[in-house]
Amino acid sequence: MKKNNVLAIACALLLGMSSVAPLCAQDRGEWSMTVGADGVSHYLWRGLNLAGPSIQPSVYFDYAKGDWAVCMGVWGSQTLLNNEYNELDLSVEATWRNLTLTILDYGDDYTVPWQEGHYLDFGLSYTLSEDIPVTFSWNSIINQTFEGSMDGGGFDWQAAFPSYFEVAYDFSLSAVDLSLAVGGIPFASEYYESDVPGVCNLNLSAGHEFEFEHGGTMPVSAQVMYNPLHKAAYWGVSVGYYFSLDF
Repeated sequence: MKKNNVLAIACALLLGMSSVAPLCAQDRGEWSMTVGADGVSHYLWRGLNLAGPSIQPSVYFDYAKGDWAVCMGVWGSQTLLNNEYNELDLSVEATWRNLTLTILDYGDDYTVPWQEGHYLDFGLSYTLSEDIPVTFSWNSIINQTFEGSMDGGGFDWQAAFPSYFEVAYDFSLSAVDLSLAVGGIPFASEYYESDVPGVCNLNLSAGHEFEFEHGGTMPVSAQVMYNPLHKAAYWGVSVGYYFSLDF
């Protein structure tokens, strides 16, 4: 399910994370591949604290031409303590100018049938401009049924398609990259662990990406997250290493 890391080099998988995060590269030639991993103190995603210390590897293939860019990849998360939580995601992401369409397959249980252990997340996001880097996004799970979606003989689409919306603003101060985000759920959702709708994610992250002469990069970031629906605050730090190859 999930993924979250604002500064990690990533884009969505063949149907997040990553909780945590991640953006497709569009300036490395027509084809490129990015490989790397993040070590995180907490796996934070859309207002939820999914797991403790984890390692989150990823591989992404990018194609960019003109105003178009496509990214396909795989992303995983494995906790380092008592096998608390593990996840393997696939994604496809298509971008045209400032508009991005994402389909993600969150896989968190491979011991049960595919329909039960996978969650297909359909996402749409739009960034105003480079000068006004405000991004509006909407995500909905499209293959699961939650909270008794049949209510009185009628189909309860709100329960059947748990959704999440977010507004994020990215900016820089000196060498520090910052991101402010406000996210919420439009209706009560078992998936997001809330029996009422509302804002579930107030997030501030800060970080910097170190570049090496051989071409690798090391993103370092920290974030604080508050979930008003749960009345709970979380924090997390992340250190990663990535390298890219142009075809």
